[in-house]
Parts: sequence; C-alpha cells; structure tokens
Amino acid sequence: MHVELVVPPTTKPNSKPNSKMFPVLVFLLMACYGIMALVVVEQGRVLQSQRNLIQQLVQDSHQLTAFKIQAAAQQAIEKKQANANAKGKNGVSRVAPMQKEQTQKSLSRKSRIEKQPLQADDKIDRRRYPAQI
Repeated sequence: MHVELVVPPTTKPNSKPNSKMFPVLVFLLMACYGIMALVVVEQGRVLQSQRNLIQQLVQDSHQLTAFKIQAAAQQAIEKKQANANAKGKNGVSRVAPMQKEQTQKSLSRKSRIEKQPLQADDKIDRRRYPAQI
C-alpha cells in the first residue's frame, strides 16, 4: 500500500512567516497582563478605602443615633421635672428619685458613647481630577 502526502501549493514546508511576529505577540501579551495586574491592584486599593469610609460612616451614624436618643431621653426627663416642679408649686411637692437615677444613667452613657472621630486614611487622589488628566 502506497500513501502519498499532498501539500497545497500555497504553503511551503520550509517557510515560517509567523515566526517573525511571535516575539512581538508575546511581548504585547505580557504587557497586557502587566497592565491588567496593575488595574486589579489599584481597584483593590480603591475598594479597601471605600470599605474604610463606609465603616466610619456606620460608626458616625451609630454615634449620632445614640446622641439623638440621649437628647430625647434628657428632654423627657426635663419635661417630667418641669411637670413635677409645676405640681410642687401648686401644693404637691414631690421629686421622683427615679428621675435622678435616670439622669445619672444617661450621663454615664454619654461618657461611654463619646469617641474621637477616626481620621480618614484615604488620601486625595489627584489623578481623579479631570483638569489634570
């Protein structure tokens, strides 16, 4: 049995036209992967800074809510004391000891709740300003 290999006339076994472009293509591929890695690293930094800012906003929100609750409780205590004083002037003189305890509890909460705000570690990124692009 005899098998013959037929080669189309347009291709020659000795010529390698792709071998000239191979190093250029490898370099371009490596450059693209390098740029993509830099983008991923920068994106990770941005996400981390946004995560830090969100955590600070949540802490500030909790502090603000605690201050509002404390202010509302203080106003309610002051209103009760004003009503008690008004009743005292009308002839009934009585100051509730519970109000004193509530005032002391709210003051102790205040000292426990107050915290210094955290400094933002997100530096201004001057590359984001359109005037400098």
